[in-house]
Amino acid sequence: MQALFDEASKLHQSGKLDEAEIRYREILSQQAENAVVCARLALILIRTRRAREALPLFSVAINAIPNDPELLNQAVNVASQLGENAYAEKWLRLLLELKPSEVKLVEQLAGVLIANHKEHEALELTKQLLKHNPQNAAAYNYKGMALSRLGEGDKAYKAFTKAVQINPGQIGVIRNLIIHGKGKKDVVLEQIVPQYEQRLLAGGLEPAARMNIAYVLSMYYEKRGKSTESFVYLKQGNDLNRANYTYSHEQTKQQFSNLRTGFTASFVKHIEPISIQDEAPIFILGMPRSGTTLIEQILGSHSQVQAEGELQMMRTQFEQYGDTVLGSGSASTRAESCITAVKGYLSAVRTMQTQRGDTLLPIFTDKMPYNFMLLGYIASALPNAKVIHCTRDPLETCFSIYKQNFSGSHAYTNQLDELGKYYNLYQQLMTFWKTQLPGRIYEANYEAMVNDSETEIERLLKHCGLDMETDCLMFHKNKRAVRTASVAQVRQPIYRDAMKASKPYAKELQVLSDVLSRGEGVLS
Repeated sequence: MQALFDEASKLHQSGKLDEAEIRYREILSQQAENAVVCARLALILIRTRRAREALPLFSVAINAIPNDPELLNQAVNVASQLGENAYAEKWLRLLLELKPSEVKLVEQLAGVLIANHKEHEALELTKQLLKHNPQNAAAYNYKGMALSRLGEGDKAYKAFTKAVQINPGQIGVIRNLIIHGKGKKDVVLEQIVPQYEQRLLAGGLEPAARMNIAYVLSMYYEKRGKSTESFVYLKQGNDLNRANYTYSHEQTKQQFSNLRTGFTASFVKHIEPISIQDEAPIFILGMPRSGTTLIEQILGSHSQVQAEGELQMMRTQFEQYGDTVLGSGSASTRAESCITAVKGYLSAVRTMQTQRGDTLLPIFTDKMPYNFMLLGYIASALPNAKVIHCTRDPLETCFSIYKQNFSGSHAYTNQLDELGKYYNLYQQLMTFWKTQLPGRIYEANYEAMVNDSETEIERLLKHCGLDMETDCLMFHKNKRAVRTASVAQVRQPIYRDAMKASKPYAKELQVLSDVLSRGEGVLS
């Protein structure tokens, strides 16, 4: 085995990564917990743009070698870039045990805590950072992010302004100022944004910097009603983003096909008698930017409902058991695995709530949009759970997605034709689920909610078995944490500006419109 390791190391050092990977995997087939090999294979996966596959390898390596700062630093960076913030928090805490006085790590932890729905803990960290250094611009930025999610918009805006005044070089803070400026003309932005535009036009920046500046310039010009300039920079940002990864619509089609073919009558027959009689979850799903945050904010304003945001637990459980659920085994085995996965999900949610010290309310919401993929399996395992499907004009939904510089994995979002094909595939899958689950799926339409919010809110609450409460009509005053790109909108009464946001961009979005109207990209 030592000879094989030496050979793999030489290949790795000489840049022959494919051959080195084969040798490392051969070693792991016999020594799965070999920490050094796991770490080295993780580095190869990162270099070959398969960073997500590296995470479990980093986990194995760190469990065996928890005191290696270089290993921890590499793992934290990968986890953060992928939006895998549970990993990032765990490994950052280990790294801080080794380097407790390193300010940059404390700042990074504050950001990760916000991503992990721990805004209050993040605020405490920013207080410590600012006490140590009142001119810490990053601390003011994280303070603003935490405050904005907790409904303190004015305080957040002041924190972002302070951050920019201290350090105008933080492009992320410029973005936050634009989002939370509520349309006001900001002197700070008027001075700084043109400088960023000149830097971008001058060239010489790294692709990541160019991408981030392009997205911010697009937002800036959109706020000022300059659609032509806005779209030029929006496309530039998306094109740079798209160059960072590989994406295959054919693979997505195969994935969606597997979800459908696995949901057989035999599977349903076997899962029904062992289903979980838990009425707690309300699943709010659909495409991103379809109104899921609005619906959750309304429901989360009810005294009986705990709004939990976009939970990763279901995905985590199905990553563990999904191969069995969708595999070629017997229907009874697949059904039992599905129940195991959903039980693990429920346990993880309640454990999280208990650890936070929450009063456990009878109902909680999970607004992970991509739960639409697993809908049939979730609904069959939880026959008493409510399902809210959020819909919105297809073009508006897709354009809103295209405007977001998403963190984590949203690989289909940066090219208009791919985005349209994905949307069509999503609609096809949802049509399938509606056929399979008659009466289970409540349609919450964004445009209907905007046009007659009181009636729609009453209907929504009735479907969920909840009495009408005035707070649900005044949802924008709810101080609970909002953790998505919609944070600024749901702090206002019903947000009408997005109704026809695509109209000024009709020419630029023609490719997308054509793909949507022709229904391209679906399963035959």
